[in-house]
Amino acid sequence: MYHPIITKVNDLIAPDRLSYIQELVLLRSYEGKRYQEIETESGYDYDYIKEVGFQLWKALSQILGCKVGKKNIRLVLAEIADPILLDLPVAAPFSRSTTIEFPSSPLSIESSFYVQRSALESLAYREILKPGGLLRIKAPRQMGKTSLVLRIIAHAQSQGLLPVLLDLQSADRRVFENLNDFLRWLCIHISRQANLEPQLDEYWDKESGSKISCNLYFQMFLLEQVKRPIVLIFDEITPLFEYPELAKDVLPLFRIWHELAAQQTSWQNLRLIVVHNIEIYVPLKVNQSPFNVGFPIELDPFNLEQASQLAQHYQLDTISESELQELNHLVGGNPYHLQLAFYWLRNNLPMEQLLREAATESGIYRQDLHRQWDRLQQSPSLLYSLREVISNTDLTTLEIITAYRLESLGLIKRTGNQATISCPLYKLYFEDRL
Repeated sequence: MYHPIITKVNDLIAPDRLSYIQELVLLRSYEGKRYQEIETESGYDYDYIKEVGFQLWKALSQILGCKVGKKNIRLVLAEIADPILLDLPVAAPFSRSTTIEFPSSPLSIESSFYVQRSALESLAYREILKPGGLLRIKAPRQMGKTSLVLRIIAHAQSQGLLPVLLDLQSADRRVFENLNDFLRWLCIHISRQANLEPQLDEYWDKESGSKISCNLYFQMFLLEQVKRPIVLIFDEITPLFEYPELAKDVLPLFRIWHELAAQQTSWQNLRLIVVHNIEIYVPLKVNQSPFNVGFPIELDPFNLEQASQLAQHYQLDTISESELQELNHLVGGNPYHLQLAFYWLRNNLPMEQLLREAATESGIYRQDLHRQWDRLQQSPSLLYSLREVISNTDLTTLEIITAYRLESLGLIKRTGNQATISCPLYKLYFEDRL
């Protein structure tokens, strides 16, 4: 956002720049607003806003050589900026995007449609600030994992950390053919995102093996050259599970890196975020798995209160509580499906028609239902298992890996290896086809 105050402060902290959330806190504090008001207006967590403010005032105090805080920020700015500039309005330049775009991608940090899930999210922000912190985020597809990751990245940047995002789904298949190729690919991508020229050959030793070589590269090059903590984010690690032998070597490395922080100071600057949509069905020893250490977050479906909050973001004040309850039940609290419904309701689709056609070929969910149907047809075992779940009125016992895969698609809710259909929408659609 542009405002002379922002420009002035960015000049003071150059070559760094204020992040979006720092700009938000600065401008709203300048207006005299409390953190609770900023929370209500922006949708960001109160503790997160408070921590951003604390770090911002601390940094400005060091630069200006005087104590800067929320209560005196207007007086401080009056001394360092042109008074005419300070009279310019800040509300209009700040206002978050209210453009209602078709829901098709993760919600950017500027989006006004993001709904805070629980206190766990603010705990996630704190976890990555811990030396050697490890955060595990699990949820089925379309539940908001990447939208949350984007906010964690923004928080990491505001605290001076370097986020490095690695998407295994974008990697060539050859990368997964052997451990050496995978670890070299990993080191190259981290180096380039840290603006470093990769120097693998100086640290890679065939005699020592690729895992030791990778660890040496991290410790002696990456963590040495990058003078700030690195947050290594594996956004959707699930593709690795399709290569069990590779996964058995790679996954224990995450735990090793996490535990090295307790032994060696240099490793404290590496923090890990591992995002996945299913349970781990790669057999690992208890003391090797990274999935029984660190801080876990599992994103649940929206409850009625969260669905109501999202409806308010869409300015849908005419929806009755009973209609909202029926819609939320139909889609099982799926955030994306609720977003899609609210988008069309905002564009004047009657609620009665939306609910009536939801599970049909003319309904708003037809594209997502078609995608799910295509996935099932590619795997006869999944197709057969889902048929069993739908036809059974009680919990259905499934083979464990099949249960994991159906859960990752968001089609079932699982308790152990027993399952029920995740929502009436899928039951209505698939029972006519299976």
